[in-house]
Amino acid sequence: MTKAYDIRIYGRVFNVGFRRYVHRYGLQCNVVGYVENDRADGSVHIVAEGEETDLDQFTLLCGEGTPYSYIVDMKIEAIEATRKYDDFQEIR
Repeated sequence: MTKAYDIRIYGRVFNVGFRRYVHRYGLQCNVVGYVENDRADGSVHIVAEGEETDLDQFTLLCGEGTPYSYIVDMKIEAIEATRKYDDFQEIR
């Protein structure tokens, strides 16, 4: 069954390769959606859809971050799956 999460990650997540990191693991974990910086609140915003086990692995990896990032908070909200994404994109 397809599930979807709206994820916000706060901390030192800009200019440390964090979006690229999330994009790579989105593709590896077979989830679809996107990752983008949200400059308004200083977070990285992720919308991810996929099978529950894939999403669990993906969120675990997102929470680890890159060697140069520092995660202060990670908020995960279950949302309705739209099934409108074909792949996982990094929005610049």
